[in-house]
Amino acid sequence: MELTRELERAEPSGALLDLLAGLDLDALSADERVTVTILARKIRAFADYVELTVLRGVEDTAELAMAITEPEQTVARRKVLTEDLRTLPRLMDQLREGRLDLRRLEAVRDRVCNLPSVALIAEVEDALLDIAPGLTHSQLGRRTTALVAQADPTGYEQRHQKAKTERRVEIRPRPDGMAHLTAILPAVDARMVHDLLCADAKDLPTDERTTDQKRADAFLDRFLGNVRKRDVQVHVTISMETLMGLTEDPALLEGYGPISADTARELAMHGIWRAILLDEHDQAEAIGKHTYRPGRRLKELVGVRAGNVCSAPGCTRSVQEGDHVTPWPKGHTTLANVKGLCTRHHHLKHDTHKVTVDDDGTLHWTTPHGRTYTTTPHQY
Repeated sequence: MELTRELERAEPSGALLDLLAGLDLDALSADERVTVTILARKIRAFADYVELTVLRGVEDTAELAMAITEPEQTVARRKVLTEDLRTLPRLMDQLREGRLDLRRLEAVRDRVCNLPSVALIAEVEDALLDIAPGLTHSQLGRRTTALVAQADPTGYEQRHQKAKTERRVEIRPRPDGMAHLTAILPAVDARMVHDLLCADAKDLPTDERTTDQKRADAFLDRFLGNVRKRDVQVHVTISMETLMGLTEDPALLEGYGPISADTARELAMHGIWRAILLDEHDQAEAIGKHTYRPGRRLKELVGVRAGNVCSAPGCTRSVQEGDHVTPWPKGHTTLANVKGLCTRHHHLKHDTHKVTVDDDGTLHWTTPHGRTYTTTPHQY
């Protein structure tokens, strides 16, 4: 068997494993290293599938724990996972085929396991089948959360209220005289705290400290009383139908992901909000059409449309810059032609990658090695 790109579409097999075992890994080209990484992940996913399937028939967890040098509690949790995954048979098939890894599959399991019926779980699974292999762990988690909230809005809100009762602060020792302080909070409150610390960090003097270090110092200042009072905002996108109570579709909390319709409506009742109506006749299409830099309103619309997440494949950074898919001035500064990107992918798009856009907003990214990856609007 020869190492070619065509193998990237193959299912895991003994021949594939033999091929990897016989390679001179130091002699691989840059493109071959990408191919080998893909194949190795396929083999690993298949191995996880085999282990989970075999584990279902294991009765003596103590025996197995000793054999694999794991605590028995870990083996017991793994057995629970195998039973939960029985409700996701088609995604399990993708694990066997090497199209989906176990970490992403667990992200789905963790979000569907509290749905009240197998039928609802199957409904969510069906919606994920085509898109799951192309999403990162966090993207798949957000998408699954939204689908669960749509499938069972009442139960989702009830689980959120129950989860709020489990809010807490924990501390764990770390090496070198450090400690890990964790707060489990409602997402909206956690986002406000984070944004407040980011704002405090920006006000600190320019010095050798990193942004992370400044946020940590701002956190301490907040508790030690050495800080000025400031207001903080969170941004939530909610459809008009959900705001009016006509549907229970989840809203989108910027920097987090889906939140329940009830939570979003409560925020709208007590906060400052502004309606942005997005449709094919929206006048924002023409705003700034003949200028290079998008205006404030167009920037806001670009961010809202993208859920404030970079449009590049696999990226979870926030939108930092507006990019003309068809370069200006040939491409106008319009909502259809401006996509939200992080700074990193904006530079990649202009320096080394080629990007094309379909009429429906689907983006096709072609890498320097000639590989093409696709993102669709509202994919996650």
